[in-house]
Amino acid sequence: MSVKRQFIAGARCPECGVMDKVRRCQTEDETWMECLGCGMKRMMDDEPAEVSAEPEAVEQAVIWRKL
Repeated sequence: MSVKRQFIAGARCPECGVMDKVRRCQTEDETWMECLGCGMKRMMDDEPAEVSAEPEAVEQAVIWRKL
């Protein structure tokens, strides 16, 4: 099974906050994102986490959707 991987420029990891270490990965059946900094893996088909209404949190929010 082939996995297509693509870095997401300017994206911050929602777990560790490191920038430019997040990539989108896709197979025929699944799409997920992963962080090379902390090893976080999150399915992109899952519901997004709630985002705080505080301005600082909104600036760092990244919305993931299936392309």
